[in-house]
Formats: sequence, C-alpha cells, structure tokens
Amino acid sequence: MKDSDLNMKLDSYQAPEPSDLLKARILRAASAQPAQQSAKRPSFARRFMPIAASLLAICAIGLSTLQITQTNETDAAAWQEAATDLGFSDIYDWVETEEVSTSES
Repeated sequence: MKDSDLNMKLDSYQAPEPSDLLKARILRAASAQPAQQSAKRPSFARRFMPIAASLLAICAIGLSTLQITQTNETDAAAWQEAATDLGFSDIYDWVETEEVSTSES
C-alpha cells in the first residue's frame, strides 16, 4: 500500500460519536478534578521530606569523614610520641619518610 492510499483512507475515516454515558463521565470527572486537587495538596512536611533526608545523609557522611580524618592525624601524633618515648624516633621518621616517598612514585 502506498503512502498516498493510506493517507486517503485515514482522511476518509470518521470517528463514531461518543455515547451519552461517556460524555457524562467525562464532564463529571472534569468538574470534580479541581476540588480533588486542592484537597490532595501534599503537606509542607511531605513535600520537603526528601530534601531533609538528603541533607541529613550528607551531614552524616561529612561528619563521619571529618572524624576519620582527625582520628588519623591524632593516631599519627600518638605513634610519633610513643616512638620518641621509647627511643625509636629515628626509625619512626625513617618509616614515615619512606611511606611518603613510595606513595609519590
């Protein structure tokens, strides 16, 4: 079938008239819709709950990351102090400088 034949058949097609029941259902749904929309408007808490949950998760991750970073610095200072007290400060310095040079390479 050619495109022109299909276009002619589609142009000649007449859709049937909708029944009275269908018209009544559409009109009833259209008139009730604005009242339902205003009644179903979500509350302030329900609208902003996803934003609040995301903010809470971001803050929790940030604080836990901050604590881990501070703990590592505190641990390094504690190890250095312990090495100095035990007389192994030169070995501690050698190990720490060796770690830095291998990680940069």
